[in-house]
Amino acid sequence: MITLIPPMGILIDIPLGILMWTMVGQFVLGIFLRDDSRLALLRIIRGLNTPVLFLTGLIQPAFINDRLAPLFAALVLFIARYYLFPLIIGFDVESFSQMPLEKLLLSAKSDLGL
Repeated sequence: MITLIPPMGILIDIPLGILMWTMVGQFVLGIFLRDDSRLALLRIIRGLNTPVLFLTGLIQPAFINDRLAPLFAALVLFIARYYLFPLIIGFDVESFSQMPLEKLLLSAKSDLGL
């Protein structure tokens, strides 16, 4: 079923999907950890997400503070992945599970029998 999506859609959607999920992970870790935490996973995620946070900071409303910024960036990436890129590239997305990265993960899960 993943073969129904154009290769350009996969090449664009998978990195953006990974960035979206790392943004959600950074937000969740930010709830439980301090800003100056030395956890290696959090430092890696922050380093990966810093350019995206800078770009979404240009359109970010003033009432969103620094702790909510990763969640706002994840929302912007989700909207781009769900509405904008299927329209531009030309593939159909009917639900969240029909997005290329999530469809790939769900098909891998079913192939493994989980």
